[in-house]
Amino acid sequence: MQLSFKSKERSMKRKLFVYMFFLVTTISITLLMGLFLFGRLGTTEQDFHKKLSIQSEYFTKNMENYWDDLASMNIALADNMEAILETTLANQGLTFQQLQDNPNAIYSLENDMIQPLGQYLERSNCSGAYVQLDTTINSTLDNAQTQRSGVYLQKTTMSYSKEDLILYRGIANIGKKHGIMPHRKWRQEFDITLVPDYEELKKGNFDYSLSNIIQLPYTGERIALLRVPLVGKDGTFYGLCGFEISQSWFKFAHPQPSTLNHLTCLLVPDSDSIITNEGFSTGSQNGFYYMPNGDLSIKPIGNNLLRIISKNRNYIGVKNTVKISKNQTYSTYVMILDSDYNRAIVKSNIELFFFTIVLLLFVFLGCSFFSQRYLSPILKGLEQLRKDNKNSMRYDVQEIDDLLDFLSSKDYEVENKMLTLELEMQENRKKLEQIENEHELIQR
Repeated sequence: MQLSFKSKERSMKRKLFVYMFFLVTTISITLLMGLFLFGRLGTTEQDFHKKLSIQSEYFTKNMENYWDDLASMNIALADNMEAILETTLANQGLTFQQLQDNPNAIYSLENDMIQPLGQYLERSNCSGAYVQLDTTINSTLDNAQTQRSGVYLQKTTMSYSKEDLILYRGIANIGKKHGIMPHRKWRQEFDITLVPDYEELKKGNFDYSLSNIIQLPYTGERIALLRVPLVGKDGTFYGLCGFEISQSWFKFAHPQPSTLNHLTCLLVPDSDSIITNEGFSTGSQNGFYYMPNGDLSIKPIGNNLLRIISKNRNYIGVKNTVKISKNQTYSTYVMILDSDYNRAIVKSNIELFFFTIVLLLFVFLGCSFFSQRYLSPILKGLEQLRKDNKNSMRYDVQEIDDLLDFLSSKDYEVENKMLTLELEMQENRKKLEQIENEHELIQR
């Protein structure tokens, strides 16, 4: 009787393949879950949140240090300007009120102030510096109520040399005397209508503050003014002094090191929405950014990310806060385009899909290969048994070789028993013949 192992071969292969596939898949899933739980494998959303959070912390820290340094420099500038003003008035035997309609005294005062003001500007990371006095050179003019004397210097480039300074407000002859040419939109005095809270500032109840964003007259530049009051020992309000921070200066002075595409960073007054015209913006060092316009609405989308919505385009970002002055808190927003974010998610999903396909294909081929390698000696051994050829060859599988040896030893024992039985039968046959012969003799 011949044994057929064909159907069993298919069954063994199938079972072994299923077991191995299940084992490898379970190990792979367990490994991936472990990596995910321990933070070694995250989603695209988590990756973006991590990058944006790190970028936000860096930008916020950068802003804190920037405004702290500028405020310290501003307070030192105020002390210096107060000392110059009081010294000049004392030398001339005048009071501050006597500066009104006194061109010679104002000329002398501005002449003393312009050089130290330029030195402070050269050492400061800003676009301009000014000292504005609460007096006017001619109170008989129609607009004298809104005009104030003083000196306003600006930088023409990002450098810090004296040759790059221009006179935006002040007496032109004084600027030329010190090698500082007038601005193309030069005016002699300040227009305080650009400072809506000027009357509140005259009370002097603050250390320093940042003004709202304003547009410089006759230019397209948006600026904010850091302001410190000039107050005499007797409480007389002399005016204001401080630094100018323009949007163009802020953009080029604070580029952010980042690998994120189209990174946009905003510094705006703290609010439930974003009013871009009231803040500054900058981007990454190695790329350009899309400056949002108008008012932006904010919507949380989970994972501590925000969707920032404008009329033209949407952004994904994170928010932080920074203290500008004692009573002013601003918000920092670090964000990227929503389209870039969605494109990255789609790319990640596609990569994950193909990775899964490749992994399953690898598992399938690996299971097929190893199950075939594992079953080959077993199937060959069974085929040898089917052919009753136990001693023709041996395999490298110990269990198969031991089985063949065991079956061979059993066959040897059976053969010995058969031979013994055959000898016994021959003896019995002889005895039977002898008995029959004797029986026949007795009958005769």
